[in-house]
Amino acid sequence: MSRGTELTDRIMLALSEITLAGGYQTDAGQRVKRGRPESLQLKSSDLPMISVSTEINAPEAVKPRTVRKLRSVEIVGMVDAADRDYEPDLDSLDEDISIALAKLTGIDELPGTLSLEISGGEYRHPDSGSNIAGVTHTVTIGYVLTTKPQP
Repeated sequence: MSRGTELTDRIMLALSEITLAGGYQTDAGQRVKRGRPESLQLKSSDLPMISVSTEINAPEAVKPRTVRKLRSVEIVGMVDAADRDYEPDLDSLDEDISIALAKLTGIDELPGTLSLEISGGEYRHPDSGSNIAGVTHTVTIGYVLTTKPQP
């Protein structure tokens, strides 16, 4: 498995811990999906949900046999916004995602990484004709790939 996929999977695992039984305000962790929100087939019964997709995985520094990568992963929490005041639900999901992502900062949570930055909290209000509101967070991770010398 690629290192980039391993890192995204670890983010998804942290988000999957968002359950009412785990002390969170929502149970969105039961519905963590890989993919961009607009490409997922969503029904109101699927919400709240969290989508996870890589935005960029760019080389930051390149040297012989070593590439330093910077991977940005977008996390979008989504709630049902149909004909009601949805912002309290969005606030709860935003806080749940923030707490779950903060656990990734533990010293042994992402071994072999060089940096971790968590940002976001931008609210996405429903577009015309949509009943889905969201909140976006970004996790940016620096890591190194190395190759073995050729004989």
